[in-house]
Amino acid sequence: MNTSGTTNTPVSMMETLAHWHFRRIEECSTLLQWLDPRPGERILDIGCGDGYYDARIASRGAHVVGVDIHEKRLAKAQRKHRSERTDYHYMDAEELGFEPATFDKVISFCVIEHFQNEDRVLEHVNRVLRPGGRIFLSADSLSNPEVTHEEREAHRKRYAVNNFYTVDHLREKLARAGLELERYHYILTTPITLALARLSWKLDDLPPLLAPLHGLGYAVLGTVGKVIADFAEDHARRPDSGLTLLAEARKI
Repeated sequence: MNTSGTTNTPVSMMETLAHWHFRRIEECSTLLQWLDPRPGERILDIGCGDGYYDARIASRGAHVVGVDIHEKRLAKAQRKHRSERTDYHYMDAEELGFEPATFDKVISFCVIEHFQNEDRVLEHVNRVLRPGGRIFLSADSLSNPEVTHEEREAHRKRYAVNNFYTVDHLREKLARAGLELERYHYILTTPITLALARLSWKLDDLPPLLAPLHGLGYAVLGTVGKVIADFAEDHARRPDSGLTLLAEARKI
């Protein structure tokens, strides 16, 4: 789930904290496992941010190209993670400027829900993927039965979200772009993990003056909260709804 939207905490701090926030750990580790980067593969990261995950992918021998429209985050990616197997571009994913069949795989961590025209993004993904290429993505869902309409609307505003996704909604959009959904997985599905997420939303709404408290809260959620969330998911995971939807699709 994206945590770098329009919150009151500085973006640099938010992005650093997000890498070990309980909301992101299962999401990102699962997508990276599905991605299974291989030496020599070319992988596009849409919404690469500070390049943290690109460095991990590149360490497996793949060449990673990251695109984003946030100049400060791209500058951090260039400074900290630029290597012979990583490359970064200031580029809007709705106007991907790569040649057809350039990439073996595409990955995107909770970015698609922020686009004004995600259909165009997926059409570009299809175009730049090689035959049989795959996309791995996560998206905000908030499909838990306990999530209220008011919470969804607050989430839209807090994180600049345009769309929420269920598996049926995403499958339809992928199909229109020439991509076939092959597997999916909801995470943060239980009332307990929703309660922890609600706490994190309150932390994200704190004013800048209380930024140290925000950081402390994230640290607690990243340790104790993660243990509680894992226990709840292991014992009562729902297969058909959750705060975040993970998906893998293949170019038809």
